Amino acid sequence: MDDKFPIDNEEQFFHNLFVEYYPSLCSFALRYVGDGEVVEDLVQDVFVKLWETRERWREVADFSAYVYQMVRYRCFNYLRGERLRDKAVEGFAEEIEVTEINGYIAEETFRIVRDAMQCLPSACRKVFELVLEGYKAKEIAGQLGIAEETVKKQKQIARKILKEQLGRLCLFLFPLL
Repeated sequence: MDDKFPIDNEEQFFHNLFVEYYPSLCSFALRYVGDGEVVEDLVQDVFVKLWETRERWREVADFSAYVYQMVRYRCFNYLRGERLRDKAVEGFAEEIEVTEINGYIAEETFRIVRDAMQCLPSACRKVFELVLEGYKAKEIAGQLGIAEETVKKQKQIARKILKEQLGRLCLFLFPLL
């Protein structure tokens, strides 16, 4: 340890240590982190750690190397945390973006199909609306008071007309219906 710092009074030693090393440690950390405010926080964290572990002061052979190493490790830990945080934020932002895009696509697709359904004959439109709501042919037949085969035929007619109206969009929609 440097002989210029008396160890008899720990508080005085710590004050001298701070005055002697703080500016140069901040300059050193700035090369790694690049943000002056963050650097000040990191170096202050190191001094807090030094104070908490002050019983080790007498054991350190090269105090200067020791404190610089602490700052370097603290900078690396900070940068690692920032990278992980940035990745998490990016992933979350991408997830939100994809969810928003998928929601928009679903809404727009539904609007296009609803508009195209206006050209269907009334009976076909009623059947197809119930199909889109998730009802099975048997349930639709019961609700409308028609035969199940009639429901299937109306659904088939509706799909044919909508395929003509919607073109390529049907490649994505009709496997689902």
